[in-house]
Amino acid sequence: MTISRRGFMQGALASSAAFGWALPALGKAQDVPVLMKEAEDLYARSIVVDMLCDEIRDQEGLKYIKDSAVTCMSTTLGVRKPETENAKGSYMLNAFPLAAAVEDCAAWNRFIKDNSSILAPARTTGDIRRAKQEGKRSVMLNFQNTPIEGRLENLDMFHSLGVRTMQLTYNERNDIGDGSTERTDAGVSTFGLAVIERMNELGIMVDSSHSGHQTSFDAIEFSKKPSIFSHTNCAALNQHPRNKTDEHIRKLAAKGGVMGLTTVNVMVKRDLPVTMSDFIDHIDHIVKLVGIDHVALGSDTLVRGWPTDPKQKEAFLAAYGEPFFKNTYRFRYPLGTEGLNDEHKWKYLTAGLIKRGYKEEAIVKILGGNWLRVFGEVIG
Repeated sequence: MTISRRGFMQGALASSAAFGWALPALGKAQDVPVLMKEAEDLYARSIVVDMLCDEIRDQEGLKYIKDSAVTCMSTTLGVRKPETENAKGSYMLNAFPLAAAVEDCAAWNRFIKDNSSILAPARTTGDIRRAKQEGKRSVMLNFQNTPIEGRLENLDMFHSLGVRTMQLTYNERNDIGDGSTERTDAGVSTFGLAVIERMNELGIMVDSSHSGHQTSFDAIEFSKKPSIFSHTNCAALNQHPRNKTDEHIRKLAAKGGVMGLTTVNVMVKRDLPVTMSDFIDHIDHIVKLVGIDHVALGSDTLVRGWPTDPKQKEAFLAAYGEPFFKNTYRFRYPLGTEGLNDEHKWKYLTAGLIKRGYKEEAIVKILGGNWLRVFGEVIG
């Protein structure tokens, strides 16, 4: 039986053992309470942004969002895994149809409105700052593809619905450019250039996290405003089709962009175990390469984290192991990074960064300050 991503994740429960997993990165057990107190104080004062995460739109999901104390979550919309095969026996690649994208925008906007004592829309930088002041969690809508079906005017429609960031492509080719798992690497199309230009005009961030190498370079070059990688990691530390090279990172930083790091463990490190220390190594690499102003967070997980129960392994691989990824994309179970796999992940990371020697000003930038700068330049 096939199972959709959404159907699987609705039934998944993340592990609650993240604190125990975090201990190796935080030092001796007796020192952790003092370290966590410092981290909690800093975390509470910071604007925290996760540029790619999700949660189930129900009261349990709402509790995870609230308990996370993430100031702004950028939730991904419009994903629909095809449930049937075509006549040739291979899965259709258009998993981001326009109708699903519109439906999800409406559903999230309704969920935000119905829970306005906790949630707020994130359509401007001011919205996010206001949410922090009011103790709310703001939600920014995003797509991991550009589901506009060849019509530029659909960008205007999605902007009016609250979408403020879009990936140019997912893993496969679309009419804008080539994705990271395509056989070819042709870059952005002529139509794609018009899409980037209109996104700049509207104030929609140009994201190329899942895009191919040349498409990523083109996104940086042709966007007049800073572009982003919302959720990826460093190829220099771990070769993976979705990770970005040092050249990508340098060019992104040179144009003022920011790279969010994902906790998906196959992208952090090839072999298990994958820990918070391994994740922080990617932060270190970017800081040494281009400075503190260009690294941030994009977990690519539910706020509550990835599931870890061995009994869920078969269902997980059915939901995430699409056949057309087999030769180019590595999935495994569990998929989370130890110490960073529940709703408190960024609080534990704050402690890990303090332990690694990062100063308060730098940590504030990593947690959300760098994203705020880009938001101000792109979406206003």
